[in-house]
Amino acid sequence: MASMLFSVFSSSSWARRIRCVDVLSDRTADTLAAWLRGHPGVQVICRDRGGSYADGVRKGAPDAVQVADRWHLLKNLSDTVEKVVRGHRRCLRERSGPIPALATPPPVEPVRTGRRAANTHQRHAAVHALRAEGLSIKATARRLDMNVRTARKYAHAATAEALIGPNASSRPSILAPFHAYLRQRLTDGVHEAAALYAEILARRFQGSLRVLRDWLSTNRTRPTPVTVQLPSARRITAWIMRPGHKLTDDDRTDLADARGRCPDLDTVAELARGFAALVRHQGTGQQFDAWIDRARHAGYPELRGFAAGLANDRDAVVAGLTQPWSSGPVEGHVNRIKTIKRQMYGRANLDLLRKRVLATP
Repeated sequence: MASMLFSVFSSSSWARRIRCVDVLSDRTADTLAAWLRGHPGVQVICRDRGGSYADGVRKGAPDAVQVADRWHLLKNLSDTVEKVVRGHRRCLRERSGPIPALATPPPVEPVRTGRRAANTHQRHAAVHALRAEGLSIKATARRLDMNVRTARKYAHAATAEALIGPNASSRPSILAPFHAYLRQRLTDGVHEAAALYAEILARRFQGSLRVLRDWLSTNRTRPTPVTVQLPSARRITAWIMRPGHKLTDDDRTDLADARGRCPDLDTVAELARGFAALVRHQGTGQQFDAWIDRARHAGYPELRGFAAGLANDRDAVVAGLTQPWSSGPVEGHVNRIKTIKRQMYGRANLDLLRKRVLATP
């Protein structure tokens, strides 16, 4: 079954109603032009911005005033804004979270107990007792049947806990005198190892860069990207296109957050709302050219294309912004015709569809 693709409506003062007067077989410009030539006298044609409709009217009724429907203008703008929003999802989705200056210090392990700890205490006491008697390290090692290096380690350790704690080294780290300074610099936001190394070298640090890097690996954290859960591009577009008084408080907050994180989106929202205001407030056609100029210089290909299309259809768009005509009633009849088509389940041709549409008021 051929589908309904164009409806023509007329309004009579005596009937005070709008009715469908014909159904055309397709959307081509030639079909529309032929119908208009066969029905002279049409003065105003309100249409969407389809190019074939504009061409058909110019061919079949050149003297008729073409009016771009305001709902379709807003729909075209909404589609354009959604394309821009989709193109800026990356800058909306990722941002850096707060940078912690220092990693959480590891918990201090408790002093170990048991046989090994007891042996360490015993050997430490024995070494220090012999050293108190005046024996050398080598003599102490021979007396206790101990390796010389081990005897020296016990002799240099002030307490046995220094040998059995979490860090068994008998000597403090060469970087230990600089720990407080480094932590302060990390808090100040300086995280580069090379810069910190140069600073502590000036303060007479004698170790290598590797020692500093090892310490930074456990005491510095890197900024990590934080994933921001955003509404869909369609929802953000709806917030932009909807009049401000129809937004909830949460909608306003979420939209302001998105616009604050993406300057491009903020600019697009201002342009979109400016054009929507022209459409919603009748008689603003004189501001149309100024908006076109701003959109063309905004730097967004989608908006430039939309503005170029409006400029090419300028007379019809300005008429839509200044005159009261609307194709809203047409959309209601379109829904009725779609219902009739579904009732026929595709088992009838255009002739039957036309009869049913025209016969039903």
